[in-house]
Amino acid sequence: MIKLYDNENEKEIGLITEPQLEFLIEELADESLDEYTYNINSSVISYLEGSGAEAQLVKLLRGALGSRTSMELRYEPD
Repeated sequence: MIKLYDNENEKEIGLITEPQLEFLIEELADESLDEYTYNINSSVISYLEGSGAEAQLVKLLRGALGSRTSMELRYEPD
């Protein structure tokens, strides 16, 4: 399992699988701030959902974003 973090406050937001991480890396290439950090917002999450993201991943990202307009999402490789 891969840990996802809110890069702004270092809070762990949840765990995702390796296939979910591969999906994020592929789909968020344009949103990448560096090798492990991505800027996401509600439009990006909707795009991911429309591109076939698993419901659990979409729920995790929406919960992490909350009422903010955007956030930096980071993962730590194994």
